[in-house]
Amino acid sequence: MFSKNGIPLYVQLKNKLQKDISENYESGELIPSELKIEKKYEVSRITVRKAIELLERENILERKQGCGTFVKEQKILYDANSIGSLTQRLSKQNHKLTTKSINYEIIEDDHYVKELLQCDTLLCIKRFRELNGIPFALMRNYLDLKRVPNLKESFNIESLYTFLKEEYNIEFYNAEETVEAKDATKEESEKLGIKENASLLSLHRLSFDKNNNPVEYSDIVIKADMYKHKIILSNDKISNI
Repeated sequence: MFSKNGIPLYVQLKNKLQKDISENYESGELIPSELKIEKKYEVSRITVRKAIELLERENILERKQGCGTFVKEQKILYDANSIGSLTQRLSKQNHKLTTKSINYEIIEDDHYVKELLQCDTLLCIKRFRELNGIPFALMRNYLDLKRVPNLKESFNIESLYTFLKEEYNIEFYNAEETVEAKDATKEESEKLGIKENASLLSLHRLSFDKNNNPVEYSDIVIKADMYKHKIILSNDKISNI
């Protein structure tokens, strides 16, 4: 079952367990006991414990005293260092983001996004999204209605950014994004299946085209326990020459 390739036995077992977990277990499920794993893979108890310890360090498993070892809910890594929609980024990580409901609103009255997009009439796309079948995010995307005529009738794919590029030749080259914590409102908690006032992450993004014109504004709330934000920092030294 295990090869003699110089890789420690507990590491090989860890890899097999990780594959089994990804293919056969959901978040929150109890995995077999150490004794059952020991018998199934014909290894020592020490090997089993070392393998499980590695999976704990990688946040794949968690032990609960007196209850057993469970599959830990995985947070989604959101790379904020490249332009792209949430759907596009998550698909690269082999996660499936699906739309459970969608609504459209045309906004002609005063609205702060009108100033950001420098337009007279807004189209707001409101979506409730699930990630791998689990309630994940509430999204609002604002666009200049004049730039996207008939979008409501023709929008039929998951990625809004891909659709805008293919149908309207609108492509995003840079963006300004802010992230902040907030408490879930009653409406948000009901839709996302969480307690009222539970923690959410709120993302606000203003996207620009290649001529640096603002073309889209998004307002997204995501369940905090399913998400982490990645930002790459660098030491920009200015030479005094």
